[in-house]
Amino acid sequence: MPTLSLKEAQHLIVRHCSTLAAEEVALSEAAGRIAAQAIKATRAVPDFARSAMDGYAVNSRNLTGDTVPVSLQVTGEIAAGATDLPQLTGKNAIAIMTGGALPAGANQVVPFEHCQRNGSVVLVDTPPHPGAFIRARGADLGAKQTIVRAGARIEPQHLPLLAESGLPQVSVVGCPELAIICTGSELLDTLDTPEAGQIVGGNRFLLASLIQGAGSTPRDLGLVADDCDRIVALLKEGLHGPSQGMITTGGMGPGNYDLLPQAFAKLGIRPVYTALAVRPGRSTMFGLYNNKPVFALPGPPPAVFLLFHELVLPALRAMQGQSRPLPPLMRATLTTPVTLKKTGLLNLKGAVAKLNGKNLTVRPAGKNEPANAIIHLPPSRKHLLAGEDVSLRLCTSAFF
Repeated sequence: MPTLSLKEAQHLIVRHCSTLAAEEVALSEAAGRIAAQAIKATRAVPDFARSAMDGYAVNSRNLTGDTVPVSLQVTGEIAAGATDLPQLTGKNAIAIMTGGALPAGANQVVPFEHCQRNGSVVLVDTPPHPGAFIRARGADLGAKQTIVRAGARIEPQHLPLLAESGLPQVSVVGCPELAIICTGSELLDTLDTPEAGQIVGGNRFLLASLIQGAGSTPRDLGLVADDCDRIVALLKEGLHGPSQGMITTGGMGPGNYDLLPQAFAKLGIRPVYTALAVRPGRSTMFGLYNNKPVFALPGPPPAVFLLFHELVLPALRAMQGQSRPLPPLMRATLTTPVTLKKTGLLNLKGAVAKLNGKNLTVRPAGKNEPANAIIHLPPSRKHLLAGEDVSLRLCTSAFF
């Protein structure tokens, strides 16, 4: 099977990951989910003309004339939420609070600070301005206007509009669940005390967090030693269950105890690719089991982080029906030089990106420093200088 470029692998992954079926969820559970179809307002927002200020509802024709200020008789009051509304007639005014429905006969609101109240009379020195301090019906949304596009993420800011427009529930793409298996006889649980040659397995926590951050659900199947039969049994448990796919870590190298390829063959997982021209990631695999995607990643957590964003995240986005599961790379300016140990392959490096004014800058992440971006370093370059432009992928939208 040929060694693929990262781009070729990404396109194959997206092509093999189908959008999940839609489901209805309550508005309280909709944030972060992907709209299965365009979500449109069932009614205008606001659904009635309302006051944008505490003040007096008036008719602008009563503010004309030679006498300033104009004297108006106050004939009532409208609080926010009031439904039994008086009608404005004659040369009168009605006190109205912010959010209160505009009464019939009024076409302007004059804020309290522009008036002088004396008993039941208010003196107004504001010129006529029809529509002033009024939020007209449909000012935010017209009936049947699209609030969220199909394939777009429902953001918290959408929720007030969805609620006001009469949508107690919405149709979203199903939430993918990925099973996680971490292989390696050296791996221990967090409650264990490692001896020389043993380590506490941390990839399960890293992957669970990354999967959740992608709007999906992790299913941690735990750690498994380098034993082919035990690996196959755990793979069966994950792939025969409710999960829509699986990620494994470790066991993909050329060593005597790297048993994942053997276990995959025994279980009948069909490989789509078995090697990539990228570092880290040469010894990775993507396969299918009854159309469920299976990702086999290396063991080191830094490599897992990088390859999750480049390989697994596009799959999760495709399964959620996102319109752009593989967004294009961005360009940024290096603020420090970069020297690579090896050339010949595309190199991925965890990085810290910042937005300085209008310019996106980036530098390699320090040891144990959380990365918010991945630099794509060309295979032909061993030394890159500060000030050069490089390609990168952002790992989070809140990078600055």
